[in-house]
Amino acid sequence: MAAVGAADAAAGQQARQSASPEPPPDVETVTIEMEAPINDRLGVRIVGGRRTVSSFAHEDAFTAGWRVGDVIVEVNGETTGSNDEVKAAVKKALAENKSDGKPMRFVVRRRKQETDQTRSMLRMTPGTGNKQSVPMLQLVMSLTNEFPVVLFIDGTLKAPNSNLSARAIAILDEMGIPFKAIDVSDEKYNPGAKKAVEELTGQWDLPQLFISGTSLGNAYRMEELQKSGSLKSLAAGAGAFKEASE
Repeated sequence: MAAVGAADAAAGQQARQSASPEPPPDVETVTIEMEAPINDRLGVRIVGGRRTVSSFAHEDAFTAGWRVGDVIVEVNGETTGSNDEVKAAVKKALAENKSDGKPMRFVVRRRKQETDQTRSMLRMTPGTGNKQSVPMLQLVMSLTNEFPVVLFIDGTLKAPNSNLSARAIAILDEMGIPFKAIDVSDEKYNPGAKKAVEELTGQWDLPQLFISGTSLGNAYRMEELQKSGSLKSLAAGAGAFKEASE
């Protein structure tokens, strides 16, 4: 009887671990599949004692699908209810991938992002001067994927520091395209942003436009896209415009 009771208890515990409660309305479940590890690892750092991604150990982690704040709830079909279970499951997944090339599959819970379809300036950090927990390159990559249209400029919307930045702002305004702008010359709130944009685009000049996370180029390129009619269609495809109410 004791053996049966122990078996029932074990089964109950397994059932509780495998049963994954529904996420709250503002959280979505996302699947991340990796054909191979990044330098023999996942490429992300996990908050101590938790299952939450705190930062990227390698920039390719973003491309693989990871986001800061992701909560890992499953690894290769195995439910992970604690930090220790995540560690064990990841270690097993890495070993299986190394031995037979089996892809690694992660299920994470991620807070939903409401699409912001307004025109405004953004700051990358609080400007407190404290050391950033997330490198600027990762912040820039995350930002360009979070908002449909992002413009990196020299100066502000009200007072751009160059004619080209002013022209880029005017192009988007003329076409009625809502966008987020970041002043890369502001080292207090956006330290290292210009260098990060250069790394992403391979171009040193400003402004630089991103739509749906894709680099489209400087002000001259924006003029070409405007003349061809492609700029507005790209922005629309990215969800930059509010849908007309019925």
